[in-house]
Amino acid sequence: MSLSEIIAFIFASIVLAFTPGPDNIFVIVTSLSQGFKTALKFIAGLCTGIILHTFLIVVGISTLVSQSQYGLLILKVFAVAYLLYLSYKTYIHRHDGINLKQDNPVDNYYLRGFIMNVSNPKVLMFFLAFFPQFANINQAGYQGRLFILGMLFIVVTLVVFSFIGWLAAQGAQKLLSKPSYSLIINWLAIFVFVSVSILLIVT
Repeated sequence: MSLSEIIAFIFASIVLAFTPGPDNIFVIVTSLSQGFKTALKFIAGLCTGIILHTFLIVVGISTLVSQSQYGLLILKVFAVAYLLYLSYKTYIHRHDGINLKQDNPVDNYYLRGFIMNVSNPKVLMFFLAFFPQFANINQAGYQGRLFILGMLFIVVTLVVFSFIGWLAAQGAQKLLSKPSYSLIINWLAIFVFVSVSILLIVT
């Protein structure tokens, strides 16, 4: 991977981490109701789940590529279709605000984060569509590059989610729940999804 590819991946990951979804909304709600330190436990659980998803991605892509001469083509078609689908869904819900309804406390926030991540098949599908574009899987050594991307995604998730939780704990929930925040972030996410799709098509 070149430096420009790594920077592009980090930028895309930051945008996607800020995009309103169940995980970062739960971080905000937990920070508000249980405090920032408790939210960090939930974030740690999410990051642990990403490690497992990264391993599954490496195994799954290796199997697909090694057992089918059309493996790369199948993966590319799936990735483009799924990323465009995510673009459409994000566009439809671009005006949706963040619902900060307080959840009931849970016994183990780390375990809650881990289970929320690994039990969500959409996370695995997203990684399968998103990571290969930056890992150059048509070249040798892509397994190692996929692991590197996974670790980078964990760092981005940890930093961005911690920042969101900290903002919420400092009383910035009104800013985070503004429709204008969701609109801007959602448009950025659409840009990322469409851009990656185009890159997949032309490469």
